[in-house]
Amino acid sequence: MITQQLLTDQLPTPPDLPGYTWRPARRADAPAIYPLRLAADQADDSGGAGTLRDVERNFEDLWINTETDSRLALTPEGQVAALTLVFMNPQPEEEARAFVWDEVHPEHRGRGLEAFALEWGEARGRQRLREAPGGLPRILRSGSPDHLPQRIALLESRGFQSIRDFYRMRRDLSQPIPAHPLPEGLAMRTYGPELSDALHDAFNESFRDHWSFEPVTEKDWRLFFVERETFRPDLTFVVMDGGEIAGYSINRVDPEENARQGIKEGWVGQLGTRRAWRKRGIASALLCASMRAFKAEGLDYATLGVDAENLTGALALYERVGFVPVQRFIAFAKTVE
Repeated sequence: MITQQLLTDQLPTPPDLPGYTWRPARRADAPAIYPLRLAADQADDSGGAGTLRDVERNFEDLWINTETDSRLALTPEGQVAALTLVFMNPQPEEEARAFVWDEVHPEHRGRGLEAFALEWGEARGRQRLREAPGGLPRILRSGSPDHLPQRIALLESRGFQSIRDFYRMRRDLSQPIPAHPLPEGLAMRTYGPELSDALHDAFNESFRDHWSFEPVTEKDWRLFFVERETFRPDLTFVVMDGGEIAGYSINRVDPEENARQGIKEGWVGQLGTRRAWRKRGIASALLCASMRAFKAEGLDYATLGVDAENLTGALALYERVGFVPVQRFIAFAKTVE
């Protein structure tokens, strides 16, 4: 229920556009939402529509209540023409961030849906930020690939500013893969479910000092990591120091996306080294082991995402072992008083 205090940021009324019905998104809409994702990804070359199961996860995510935090526009034929989702960590620690994800089907662009989708998401994001614990900075976030000038102009027209760049990087596996042995006393092994809890803890610890990191809960760990259908435990590696995890490479392969893009690639989803074991070549060894495993699997490329300003030197590491940027994404933000 929206309290009287939250009504200080009223949700905007849908524009008077004949042929569209606006309402919250529901789980039963997932099969209709997925074609929107596919069409937008193809038109915008955004690099990944995911799977239908990824769409369904939005209705299980604790960061969003889709009945209050979403709006979709339906045509009379039941096609989803536009969708806005607002996500926020219900227990923020250092900063309250409301993330606005909005998309319009290419067939329905240029009719005012884009502006309303973002406007509604911003208003609902402001409402959710009012719910955050007092004293925390409140930030609205959104984003765009760097090659969509109209999207970028729309964000900037509403006061969003570019705050961070991220690269998608790719490595041709036909090129020689360097040998990077582990330091003496450490051992590399393939992931097994008995390591799930320890790997979850290692992930949260190793990423805690990264920009804008939000600790991952046990439910989200299962939902978005180890129970994700594209997760490949047989291609995921963990470096052990006795009984402790020193580093890891959590890897995945998406056959559906590969078929759509006409490329055979594996993703280094999360690569991390715990602080006590950094600067010893563990990440390089994990990267090279992952690439060799991808190649043995019959894949042609290894792909990953990186914060261009990562303080641990990740970008330079990836470049040293042959990764090159293939796409840039821009994070936008605005402060809510």
